[in-house]
Amino acid sequence: MTRFSTTGVARAALGAVACATLTAALPVVPWLAGPALAQDAIVALDEVVLPLGPVTLKAPKLELRGTALSRDEVRAILDPAGPAPWRTRLDRLSAREIVIPVLRVEQPVGDRVQVALYHDVVAKAVVAGRIGTLEAGGATLTVEGPGPDAAGAYGRLSAREVDLPGLARLFTESGGPDAAPIRVYGGVTAEDIALTGSDGAAFRIARIDARDLTGRPTTIPWGESVRALADATGKGGAKAEGPERSRLSGLAADLLAGIDIGGLEITGISVAAPGGGPKPKPVQASLARLSYGTGDGAGRMTAEGLTVDAPAGRVALKGLTLSGLSLKPVLEGLRRAAAGPLDQAELRRYAPGFGRIALDGLDVDLPAPDVPPQTLPKASPQDPAESTGPLRFAVRSTALAMSEPRDGVPTASRFSFDGFTCAVPPGTEAPILSDLAGLGYTALDLSGTLDARWDEAAQEVTLRDVTLTGKDMGTAKITGTIGGIGKEVFDPEPMVSSLALLGASAKSLALTLENGGLFQRFVDQQAKVQSLKPEELQQEYGTAAMLGIPAVLGGSPSAKALGQAVSRFVVKPGRLSVSATAKDPGGLGLMDVSTAPSPGKIFDRLTVSATAE
Repeated sequence: MTRFSTTGVARAALGAVACATLTAALPVVPWLAGPALAQDAIVALDEVVLPLGPVTLKAPKLELRGTALSRDEVRAILDPAGPAPWRTRLDRLSAREIVIPVLRVEQPVGDRVQVALYHDVVAKAVVAGRIGTLEAGGATLTVEGPGPDAAGAYGRLSAREVDLPGLARLFTESGGPDAAPIRVYGGVTAEDIALTGSDGAAFRIARIDARDLTGRPTTIPWGESVRALADATGKGGAKAEGPERSRLSGLAADLLAGIDIGGLEITGISVAAPGGGPKPKPVQASLARLSYGTGDGAGRMTAEGLTVDAPAGRVALKGLTLSGLSLKPVLEGLRRAAAGPLDQAELRRYAPGFGRIALDGLDVDLPAPDVPPQTLPKASPQDPAESTGPLRFAVRSTALAMSEPRDGVPTASRFSFDGFTCAVPPGTEAPILSDLAGLGYTALDLSGTLDARWDEAAQEVTLRDVTLTGKDMGTAKITGTIGGIGKEVFDPEPMVSSLALLGASAKSLALTLENGGLFQRFVDQQAKVQSLKPEELQQEYGTAAMLGIPAVLGGSPSAKALGQAVSRFVVKPGRLSVSATAKDPGGLGLMDVSTAPSPGKIFDRLTVSATAE
């Protein structure tokens, strides 16, 4: 694909949509001028050309209807060399409507020119430079210049409550971090967006709705910043080095910090690519809905109905939610880059922040390498036994919540998943799955939780809840405290963090096992192999636990109590609870364990209790 499409049709589409969103209000900027509203007056102009920063607007014909402006007054307003600022001129604007049959918007991208051709543009209820509604019947998008062809089209476009003087201020006037924000528009809608790359790849969007775009005048006006960044992108700006890279980072940081959007919703997204190689294999993807909104100083993004069908397999996702989104670390990183080169070890500090990510209804099906996914039967996510390839799994829901970051690494997190399911094919040789198949399982259904937090003052990591549950298997739960975890563990240098982990020590640990069928299946299998009744084998195991555990651990009362509890659980599987606390307040370290002459010596340094129910 061309530069318009080499980086992906999706990227090009989003860039085009962003351009359309901003330029939706621009087409009428130079022509909307008038001090008062008139019912019947019409001012018509031909061949209007006006450059606005990186964008050039061209209108073969334009009409102002219901305006008190004369033709000469409009011509004076259109003069690019006019002495008054754009916002001052636009503040004089009042008209019943402005009609532009065809509007050409040109914007350079590297050595090529992106051209958007709008038709049937109408602005209504224009008062003092503010437009009530702005509509266009549609638009076509092309890229002119050397290189393969690429094209696109928009259906109906509309915007409401457009502030032209405010938009002119953003694009032409300087501001800064303390400048007051300007609400540019109340809402923008674009329908039936379609982009096609030179290799036949197609990107489509049924509808885009955006609301409440607010901008802040930046140190360098928006127009100059956009032009510099667009030029850099067209010339490979990602490879820029030294002062130029620092300058671009500063421009991007200032521009991003100056933009805020109240809400965004995109529906009906689809991508189709023919694929490459001697035997092209098509790739298709679709997304029913993508939305973004802000609240409480953070962003929230949701995606619904994602499907990907590719040679590597099929993926379906019912829903994805990202909450607590923040670009503050990114902006901080860009500003830091503007001051000088960034150390690679620092990059993790500047990743976008988010508080929680949740997935709902994930289904992944990876077929055998020589089986095209399009020929596979449509398996049901609710039945993991319907495996169509070497790996197929589904997850009903999963969530990851993170907080209290330190240098980009969260120090408190909670990960949970419900219903990780996959088939256990008979005769499989896959690790773990082959063992489960031998125990008679045909499907795997797991749920679990991992909840941990680091306490900087105590230099401890608390495992608040580590649980794994298997359907028809049982539950294992662990809680505990690990000491000796200082801030060096989070050092970006791997050698430093690895050495810091060597100083970790176990202070306490509690384990609870609940039998749900796995243990009994294991006993039944082993009993069959040894030609014994399951009850007889359980008695043997129970006796071995009662005598063997104390013998290995030194024969202390605690060791005997542990052996008896394990024996009772083996003979009559129910619930087994074991807790251990280091007698030394500093915990039991790795060196203590590795240098102990016997397991009994380690056990003597612990306070252990065990019960079986």
